[in-house]
Amino acid sequence: MPHLQMLNPLEKQVLENIAAIGSDEMRKRANILLELHSGENQRNIVKKLGIAKQTVTNWKKKWTSSTITSETWEDAIAKVNEVLGTNVGRPKKCKTTQESKIVEISEWSKNRKPSRSKHHHHVQVAEEAMRRGLPTLSPRSIERILATQTQ
Repeated sequence: MPHLQMLNPLEKQVLENIAAIGSDEMRKRANILLELHSGENQRNIVKKLGIAKQTVTNWKKKWTSSTITSETWEDAIAKVNEVLGTNVGRPKKCKTTQESKIVEISEWSKNRKPSRSKHHHHVQVAEEAMRRGLPTLSPRSIERILATQTQ
């Protein structure tokens, strides 16, 4: 089977850098693309990296469907960030503007109804947020939002 030229030298260099020093997920993604570029078949990549065949197919498709052309170092970095930085984890249920409304509800709730515990307060905030048309969130999700917003 002929070798598919997926990467130009700049892209390859950026991916090699990520494969060396990136986070675990980013290293895995970079290694998938580097292995494909080197001509390795998907079955061997799956065995070597311990991943599903669909994972290899998905990252190959994301890379080849990118519209950024890498003619400079900055373009190569932008392309790698665009492709490898997408779909990391589950999408957020709550947008940033909604998170700020949840903080407002929390402050309003503290002044209006004292709670027995932090968990009870988060339950009250979740119920009030749902009454106001915000996404349905668990008390634990409310706790995480409040922790990140008040730091």
